[in-house]
Amino acid sequence: YILEYYEDMIDEQGNINYNYRLENFNIDHIKPGVNLFTLYEETGDERYLVAMQALRHQLSVHPRTSDGAFWHKQIYPHQLWLDGVYMNTPFYARYGKEHNEPANFDDVVVQIRVVEEKTRDANTGLLFHAYDESRNMPWADPVTGRSPNFWGRAMGWYMMALVDAAEFFPQGHPGIAEIQGVLQRLTDALIAFQDNDTGLWYQVVDKPGKEGNYQEGSVSAMVAYTIVKGVNNNLLH
Repeated sequence: YILEYYEDMIDEQGNINYNYRLENFNIDHIKPGVNLFTLYEETGDERYLVAMQALRHQLSVHPRTSDGAFWHKQIYPHQLWLDGVYMNTPFYARYGKEHNEPANFDDVVVQIRVVEEKTRDANTGLLFHAYDESRNMPWADPVTGRSPNFWGRAMGWYMMALVDAAEFFPQGHPGIAEIQGVLQRLTDALIAFQDNDTGLWYQVVDKPGKEGNYQEGSVSAMVAYTIVKGVNNNLLH
């Protein structure tokens, strides 16, 4: 199944064909690279190594905010989205482990830290979906640069990034403790908004009674996955 999935994406030279353009600087395009490590290990096919290296190169030249966090896309300049952390950090951390690039781990922590700093609400502990450093987007608060809502799925993606990236960190790396702190804060904040009857979370997390809002399955699955993996890997207590 995995081989077939990538067969149409990667040509005989290892070029990524699936609408991939470096100049688009789309952080979403990094995420499909997470399986290339296993494919290369299992098959020895150099195409997968070439494709991995192309994605790694993107991260080396990808535009960033002044605080060092990757823009979500070239068409969304100066913007950070929670889901962007999920799209890049597991790949980035595993590349660091597999290809002996220890500086990757420090940069992964920067991505996690900056996004939390820019999106965290001091009152609830929840994270707003996005942040615009330029304050040019109509949704951006003119003072904070934040988007107006707590989108559950975005927090789910961000949480999964923390546990998925952390498993590739070297034992004793100081970034693990920082990731633990971020994960614990967000988990505690989300549990306060969990529906008591169903155990689920709402699509807009802090507005359970708002018309049109609903209990969302993928939010709840992502949070559950994160909590289970976080506990099993000693990242949550």
